[in-house]
Amino acid sequence: MRARVLVSVAVAATIALGATGCEFMAPAQTTEIKQITDGVNVSTGKLDVRNALLISDDGDGARFIATLLNHSESDDMTVSVEVGGDTQTVEVPAQSRLDLANDGKHDTLDFPDAKTTPGSLVKVYFSYSGAEGVSANVPVLTTAQEEYATLAPTPTPTETPSGSPSATATDTPINP
Repeated sequence: MRARVLVSVAVAATIALGATGCEFMAPAQTTEIKQITDGVNVSTGKLDVRNALLISDDGDGARFIATLLNHSESDDMTVSVEVGGDTQTVEVPAQSRLDLANDGKHDTLDFPDAKTTPGSLVKVYFSYSGAEGVSANVPVLTTAQEEYATLAPTPTPTETPSGSPSATATDTPINP
């Protein structure tokens, strides 16, 4: 009877060890953080840039979309965003976030001279006073996806030269 109990315990231990052995060597999924956004995330100092991406349908000009988080207790930030040599700045108050989009509720940050290719990655540089800047390869997406349909940059109006001839209606009667 004693041998039977020992054999049963040995078999149970072997089964338990075999069933849990796979997890013993595998890393826990909670230690591997995966980004689930279309854009990229970067941080520098007390600034976090979340879900950064560029929207451009034709490659001439782009709108920068992101959420900027200022973790400073009391200092407002003037954040510089550089795309292809063109730099623009935005103010982010202390302990707040700034959403950059074009949904009527948020600020926009357009780069009309940016040369981008939809589907490519463009180097974007982020900086503010008091911290080292950081760059990221930001994806260029189009308005083909429904969630980005309203986010295309507004084309810059072109001036028409004055004094150029134009077709206009006249009051001259037509002779039959």
